[in-house]
Parts: sequence; C-alpha cells; structure tokens
Amino acid sequence: MKVIEGWRFPIGIDGATGKIMSVCDNEAIKQSVNMILQTQVQEREIFGDYGSNLRSFMFDVIDPNYVSSFKRSVEQSISNCEPHVNEISVEVRAEGGSTSKIVSEIEYSTDIYPEIEKIYKTLNINGENE
Repeated sequence: MKVIEGWRFPIGIDGATGKIMSVCDNEAIKQSVNMILQTQVQEREIFGDYGSNLRSFMFDVIDPNYVSSFKRSVEQSISNCEPHVNEISVEVRAEGGSTSKIVSEIEYSTDIYPEIEKIYKTLNINGENE
C-alpha cells in the first residue's frame, strides 16, 4: 500500500494511461530530497523556508570549515523540509583541488520503509551545479 505519492520530476505523461507519471514512497522522498538541494531558500515565495543554501557555497575555497558548514547545511535543509527522513548522514569530499568541486554522499532512512537510501550531489565551485 502506498503511503505517499507525487508527480515524477521532470514531469512526464505516461503513454499508456495519458496521466502524469508519478512516484511513491521512498522514491517520492528521494525526489523530494533532490528538489530541496536544488532549490535555493527564498526561491519559492509561498514557501520561503523551503530549500537549501548550497548556492552560497559557490566560488569559495574548500577547507575544513567549508566542508563542515556544507555538511551541516545539507543536513539542516533536509531535516527542515522533508518530515519523512530520519537519521541523515552526509559525507563530503573535495575533488580536483581546493577550487574545483565537492561531492557529497547523503545517506538517510525514512519512516515509510527503513531502508538506507543514498543520494550523491556534486557542486562545482566554479559555478556549475550537477
């Protein structure tokens, strides 16, 4: 039985049914977490607290304080915006030197199915978001 259901992003039409494609349960939460990380706080006027501050980490030098702040920002953003997520763990590493990019591995469990889910997020410090 589905607990939560939402539209699949990017939005698409199911060719067989003609309806908007959807996702449910842990897949819906994974999409939600990705959307939180891709949305800048204050970007959505109606939901001003929704999103993350990852763009504020661009064009900076990667050092231990940067990594710690980035990790804390990811954890807080997900905790604040996705109520179905439990036990978040974020690992962050620099690739290509102190001004190239960082890769974060986010692990979490949900209150729907207790499986560990993983999301990888790359932020190119020079301005390209992956």
